[in-house]
Amino acid sequence: MLTSKIIYKLDPIYRRMNIHLFCPRCGNKQTYNIRMMNVCRCGTPFLINHYVGKYGSELVKIFSSRPKGVWRYLELLPSFNASPVSIGEGGTFLHRSEGLGRRIGLRKLYIKNEATNPTGAFTDRGASIELTKSVEIGIWRILCVASGNLAVSIAGYSAKAGIPCSIYLKHGVEHVKILQALAYNAEVFFTTDPSVAIKPLQESIDYHLVTSLNPLLIEGYKTCMFEILEQLDWSPPDWVSIPIGTGSHLTACWKALKEVEIVDLLKDNLPKFLGSQISSCAPIAEAYRKNKEYAEPAQIDRVIFPEIAERNPPWSYTALKAVRELGGAILTVDEEQLINAIKILAKNEGILAEPAAAVALAGLFDAVDSGIIKRDESVVLIVTGSGMKDPTTIQSVMERKSFIDLGKKKQIGVTKKKILELLIEKPLHGYMIQKELALRYGIKISLPTVYEHLRDLEIIGLIQQSISSKNRLKRPSKKYHVTEMGREVYRRLS
Repeated sequence: MLTSKIIYKLDPIYRRMNIHLFCPRCGNKQTYNIRMMNVCRCGTPFLINHYVGKYGSELVKIFSSRPKGVWRYLELLPSFNASPVSIGEGGTFLHRSEGLGRRIGLRKLYIKNEATNPTGAFTDRGASIELTKSVEIGIWRILCVASGNLAVSIAGYSAKAGIPCSIYLKHGVEHVKILQALAYNAEVFFTTDPSVAIKPLQESIDYHLVTSLNPLLIEGYKTCMFEILEQLDWSPPDWVSIPIGTGSHLTACWKALKEVEIVDLLKDNLPKFLGSQISSCAPIAEAYRKNKEYAEPAQIDRVIFPEIAERNPPWSYTALKAVRELGGAILTVDEEQLINAIKILAKNEGILAEPAAAVALAGLFDAVDSGIIKRDESVVLIVTGSGMKDPTTIQSVMERKSFIDLGKKKQIGVTKKKILELLIEKPLHGYMIQKELALRYGIKISLPTVYEHLRDLEIIGLIQQSISSKNRLKRPSKKYHVTEMGREVYRRLS
């Protein structure tokens, strides 16, 4: 199998160790088993416990002697007897942002740009750790049931490791992510409910199942926080702003802080977390507001941004614990705030973020405006993924018109208005839109003309498309659904 040629020397006691798990909720312990789901009987995902034989300045010296990246922090990672499966993950840039800082009203704003990872997202960090362990124990096939970014990362790193990979994606995932996975030679399937897809697969011995529950992924994700701290000379910022989907990235950053505190690396107090969720699917924010220790599954009718719309986030307990333990906050932002955040970040910093990543910036604006974050406090904003993974939304962001212009009936004619009316009822394919226009309204137009109307509506942000397939990989088809902005414009026109 193909793996990286980078080999680091470790103490013999470190290499002989098993991976030990603990439950952050009830304290239950067990040994890691790659064939198990690694979820405690209380329903909380296990985390990995470490033995670290070195402390403080000794560790700093060791870290600084290695190349930048995930594998720089070996003493704080699980033990491995294989060379890293690596394609350059981690070591991403942290820079001081004066222009965006002034726009928000912050004197010390830093941006950690995770979009520069090999496949364009922070999830590459976890994929490198996960695939290295798979190579070590001789896994011959990977099956991943996850959101778009994680599935793409697993597909890419499986290709690097020389292991065949199949992935299950949620319906509605961005088309570019499907193409990325296919480019990595992954077999791609679709599912409406990942939890249903997982159940018949988790007991099989024919492959290794990767989901967002896997504790090795957390080990990779936490290196993002190690890097932030090292890049700030181990002096933490006052706040870290991070988007929330499954809660895994926030959990990983919290775990990293706990570990560097134990080994005496920090010069100052631990930072607070500002977590942000999209208001249309915000179970963790709702649990935070109601002072619950874990999130209840969200009941939502539609998904506009599937990467961050996690109905039943598995890491909700640890995400909530992290925020409350350190005195942070969790906010929600709406679709309009998110889209504005994408534009502001691009225009002020030259960074094009995908919607899931821009949630953290939208939440940061609210936190400063409301006084949760003081203007003289230092903040690190984590941009988790690249906007090139979602070009349809980016096109809409850059070409859309204002509400005032959209409210003029001369811009939204009768046919477009009727299309909006149909899509408010339910998502439809282009052919069904053509058929319904003729049957219900007597509007008989060709299918190419229907698609011209759909493109116009999509460009100005009133509708979005998603990829779906009932027969797995064969001939994925597009469905169109109305956005919140589209509903508002239709209401005004009516």
